[in-house]
Amino acid sequence: MNNHHIDELVTKALAVTECKTPPVPVEKVAEKFNLQVVPFDFHEGISAVLKKEKGVIGVNKNHAPVRQRFSISHELGHFLLGHDIGKDDFVEEGFSKTDPKEKEANAFASALLMPTEWIKKSVDEHGLEVEKLARIYQVSRQALTIRLLNLNLIK
Repeated sequence: MNNHHIDELVTKALAVTECKTPPVPVEKVAEKFNLQVVPFDFHEGISAVLKKEKGVIGVNKNHAPVRQRFSISHELGHFLLGHDIGKDDFVEEGFSKTDPKEKEANAFASALLMPTEWIKKSVDEHGLEVEKLARIYQVSRQALTIRLLNLNLIK
């Protein structure tokens, strides 16, 4: 997984939306890349799907808002990373936890929602107050904790 490439894509995504502070407006980011986000009544096992040729990200409207934000970012990651996701262009989020494309899309989603420099600055300002940081970035405590671990900000 090329973290530098992911960081470049995140920088581009933030630039097109002129977003400089959290939370990142993921639906606006998708829109800037000609993707419409559509809430859908999926069963519990599907978080989101990407239909590239239609320019649509379908997101499970029954999931918590923080999960929806991560799911939208994950599918946007597949799109921007140029993943060939099969004949029908549908991907179930978390379809395979070992699939490198899924890991890369998760890394993109995490980096988009919690950009490296922003999260470092936030930790400097607020310390490791996970609840507070999760509210600021509108992410789950789990997603925030994983991001902090991956950036070696907590042990």
